[in-house]
Amino acid sequence: MNSSTPLPPRKQQSAKAASARKGMPKWLKGILIAIIILSLGVISYAGYILLYANKKLDEISTAKVGGEGASTVQATLTPKSEPFSFVLLGLDYRPELPGKRTDVIMVGAIHPDTQEAVLVSLPRDTYFNIPGYGPDKLNHFYPNFYVMKERGTLDSETPEDEMRVMLGQYLGIDLDYTAVINFKGFVDLVDAVGGVDVNVDQDMCYVDKEDGTNINLSKGFQHLDGKNALDFVRYRKSSWRCSPQTPGTTDFDRNKRQNAVLKEIVSNMQSLGGLTKATDVIDALADNFTIDMLPSQIRSALTTYITIDKDNIHYISVDGDWKSPYIYPFEDKLEEAKQALKDVLAGKSLKEPAVPEGTEEPAETPASPSPAA
Repeated sequence: MNSSTPLPPRKQQSAKAASARKGMPKWLKGILIAIIILSLGVISYAGYILLYANKKLDEISTAKVGGEGASTVQATLTPKSEPFSFVLLGLDYRPELPGKRTDVIMVGAIHPDTQEAVLVSLPRDTYFNIPGYGPDKLNHFYPNFYVMKERGTLDSETPEDEMRVMLGQYLGIDLDYTAVINFKGFVDLVDAVGGVDVNVDQDMCYVDKEDGTNINLSKGFQHLDGKNALDFVRYRKSSWRCSPQTPGTTDFDRNKRQNAVLKEIVSNMQSLGGLTKATDVIDALADNFTIDMLPSQIRSALTTYITIDKDNIHYISVDGDWKSPYIYPFEDKLEEAKQALKDVLAGKSLKEPAVPEGTEEPAETPASPSPAA
């Protein structure tokens, strides 16, 4: 070794290391630390919400696989990778007026690849008469199935199963699940997402002291809490106690209002701004909503569709002719609904193809004049 070759001084190495450490500005370090803390917070938040929801899934699920009284639940279906269909029933059930009347009857389908869904609203007063069922109003079947179950004359294991079989036959598709929500669940859910912004299409007044109904809404765009949102979607006609009385509306108007409120609920659920709101939504559903999915299937569906674009949820209301006491659906509208359900389940998009900017529809070529005789 050549002792005359000087070694680099330690102080010089320390200076270079210090220079490297100084290469990251303090403001950038602060941002990185904030990002790390925020990421950990989001992970913790999501983990807590998932844990909280998991504890409630057994309350929401009514599925039973095998054994006495088993549901016909699609136990092998995987919502994360397979499309599925369902019936959604909204019950006019309140402590003041107990019962099983279905004020809301919807049939839906959803696909994981397209991230699209369709909800078909069927008027509650629909004239229903298919082989094995009817003739009767559509909203009479669910409570009648409960009576048949008590008498031991119901073919299916549960009234929910029978509704699914009946509506599947009516719409020409196999339906997988049945979900049920009551009035209180609707009110609590709207309140949990912070209310909804909707356009109240007319003045609405209805007072019934026997069941506690007191609808009093003014026309115009406004923010509604859960109670008023329920009044908005329920309103049909004015009562004699109202002064002045307000115009009556149809089942089709009610279906449009239901769809408008559902859009707002979906949008607000995706932008929940706090832990309390998220847990309130879960509580509202756990206390008042049931579906015959297995808990693992509910979890799979939630994680797959929690961020679905609200514009990818298509709403179809089956209109028809009102001839008291029934509504007779328009055949073309019913066929449109059937096809939409089939298309979504097949992975076909219901969105209209976008027209590229700068292009116009080709003008019709004028007809050539007829040659002279």
